[in-house]
Amino acid sequence: MNGMERNLSEHFRRMSNHYLPHSPLYSRLAKNVADDPELIAIAADAKSSPVSNLFFAAAHSLLLEGKPHSLADFYPSVSNAPPDKGNPFPHFRDFCLEHEERIQTLISTRRVQTNEVKRCACLLPAFGMASRMSGKPLALVEVGASAGLNLLFDRYRYEYGDGNILGNEDSPVEIHCETRGEKVPPFPENMPKASSRIGLDLEPLDVRNPDDARWLEALIWPEEYARRAPMLRRAIEVARKNPPKILRGDALESLPKVLSTIPENAAPCVFHTFTVNQFSEEMRERLTRILVDSSRNRPVYRVSIEWIESESPLLRLAVFDGGNEEEKILAACDDHGGWIEWRESGD
Repeated sequence: MNGMERNLSEHFRRMSNHYLPHSPLYSRLAKNVADDPELIAIAADAKSSPVSNLFFAAAHSLLLEGKPHSLADFYPSVSNAPPDKGNPFPHFRDFCLEHEERIQTLISTRRVQTNEVKRCACLLPAFGMASRMSGKPLALVEVGASAGLNLLFDRYRYEYGDGNILGNEDSPVEIHCETRGEKVPPFPENMPKASSRIGLDLEPLDVRNPDDARWLEALIWPEEYARRAPMLRRAIEVARKNPPKILRGDALESLPKVLSTIPENAAPCVFHTFTVNQFSEEMRERLTRILVDSSRNRPVYRVSIEWIESESPLLRLAVFDGGNEEEKILAACDDHGGWIEWRESGD
């Protein structure tokens, strides 16, 4: 292996531990891929990160497409039978080598664009805070929008336990989120109003395109497929009725112009979930500078869920006003929106 491939091997080895709580299958595969030069060489064609997620999603996509192979017996997402208890790696290796060209095409043209609508349950209290602080409807701008399903947060129904139900009661998308800890999130009495919704993505996914819809499903880990895929499909159906506007291109190039076109009677609210973890440090700083510059004439709000150097993903709300930034950590949350633990004191 060359230097890049050795780094990639170490990446798969690290990700093996990351997968273990939710996907023992991917954990086992990652551990073995790390020691397989041929598969590492294939994975080296990936153009976005995390590479292991992209690599496994490519294989998963082909299985969901209906490619026949013994590997399917290990994937609860494509097999009705109980998952095979044997060693999946020889089957996975054979499948990847058999479909090497298709996998290389997928990992060199696709990106990790998980569109987890359950994260909206964690975003909602922060959107409510931004709406109350501004006193205006939110002009939503999502960085790394994928298919834009989270832009449609107000078209879903939310249940937080204890009879706390918010959102569209008639929505086919019902999101359940557990509240943890002693503090109760400041749920909005009324759903925050969105005056506009724009997504920014290098390569947006079109919910009307069957291949793009299947890719969204392929990004779901096999053991979680039965739980998460039905909600994803329902959210896609909601989006197909009125697809959000998503601009193709570099978000950092597009964002200043998009912010400049938001009317004064709306509050600019930029948000992102599990996006800047794929940014370089320079790109993260550039995003912050754009928001600082845009706030010199009026406040700009930033809502984010990211998992960078913390024990769990963190929900943050930043207010940019007059060229200054004030940021609060509001809550810890589950990476798939299954729970939220409020931390902000409200003082």
